[in-house]
Amino acid sequence: MNMAASKKVKATKEIIVKQYTLEGVESGAVELTKELLSYTPNKVLLAQYVRVFLANQREGNASAKTRAEVAGSTKKVYKQKGTGNARHGSRRAPIFKGGGVVGGPKPQEHRLEFSKNQRKGALLSAVAHQVQEGVVSVLSSDINALTPKTKVVAQFLAKTHMEKGSTLFILADSKAEGFIKSTRNISNVESTHMGSLNVHAILNAKHIVVVTEAFKSLQQLFTK
Repeated sequence: MNMAASKKVKATKEIIVKQYTLEGVESGAVELTKELLSYTPNKVLLAQYVRVFLANQREGNASAKTRAEVAGSTKKVYKQKGTGNARHGSRRAPIFKGGGVVGGPKPQEHRLEFSKNQRKGALLSAVAHQVQEGVVSVLSSDINALTPKTKVVAQFLAKTHMEKGSTLFILADSKAEGFIKSTRNISNVESTHMGSLNVHAILNAKHIVVVTEAFKSLQQLFTK
């Protein structure tokens, strides 16, 4: 099958994004825009993004002391000849305990650059990929007034069968503090909002639950 035929088959594949209430009850499906349905994820760009993201997490502050930096006397260990031992000039040599390190790590910058257009392309590709894989669902309930209660979120995950594997909640903004606090004590559960989306987190999540307002904003990204 050629590439053109492959893209055509993928475009016509039925994709369903289920919609749930906070009680874990399925309340229908979300209508997807044609731009999102027809978008072809750029897997090369996603691989580049992951490489840049992981590289930028490195602090690069590992440092080992050379023989010139370790503490100790520069006095010759013992005389050059007549001892029957190998010749040594300093206790700070690498072969001695407490001596300097040869070729050890030194502080360095590991940071890589990723352009604004590349970041947007990676975000669109990550969202489209996860939607097409059936990983994404929508939360239709109003969560802004929710008081912090871990039990509510835990019950939602259990009823929707998302308790196994990592789950990412994507909110419209950071105003739903009660909901955000409700997710903190549950392992493998993370919450973020549209202002701080992380492509790496989107790709790593086994389940992605997007609040209705946030999902509308995500779909609008494909039309800009």
